[in-house]
Amino acid sequence: MGELFGNKFSSQWGAFDETGAWWAELQHVTPGQLAIGLRRVRQQIQDAARQSDEVWPPMPVAFAALCQPKPEDMGLPGEADAWREVTANAHQPQRHQWSHEAVRMAGAAVGWWELTHGGGESRASRMESRFRKEYGALVNRVMSGEQLQARTLIGHDSQLNRAELAERASREAAQQRAEAAGMPDRMNSEQGLRSLRAALGGR
Repeated sequence: MGELFGNKFSSQWGAFDETGAWWAELQHVTPGQLAIGLRRVRQQIQDAARQSDEVWPPMPVAFAALCQPKPEDMGLPGEADAWREVTANAHQPQRHQWSHEAVRMAGAAVGWWELTHGGGESRASRMESRFRKEYGALVNRVMSGEQLQARTLIGHDSQLNRAELAERASREAAQQRAEAAGMPDRMNSEQGLRSLRAALGGR
């Protein structure tokens, strides 16, 4: 910051963060995030120079905010671009080459059927709000270093055939009967034998 702003910075903060204000705001910021913040400050200085404006050093809390990565910094599209991509390709999501797996996963979370049968403006606004929430959570996972794995997701019921719907209904009914009988979700072989003997009257 001293190199970027010279005396503007050192006259206000000193050469070694004498008050500890910068350390307090930046102690949890990673070196990679610091690089992002410095790059943005440098860009601000360059933009101001082109317009013959003057830029002053940011406050510590403002610089900490500049260090927070955006989706674009991680190779992901921004929220607006991601939403446009989803709405443009919701009718055939399997055939589209998605810009990032996070975009596809957020669209699937909202529901491809819902996205293609949107309805009025208020419903579309609610779907966009939900998409942004889902996408933001996925972006945070990517930023934390997680690799999102592509996987086939079952979408809306309208995408299932009769056999798949019947199989799911049967599975759900069996689960409900098990819960009503007080059986756990998963049993080992010994638990299963005990439950079977109990159902047969102890034989």
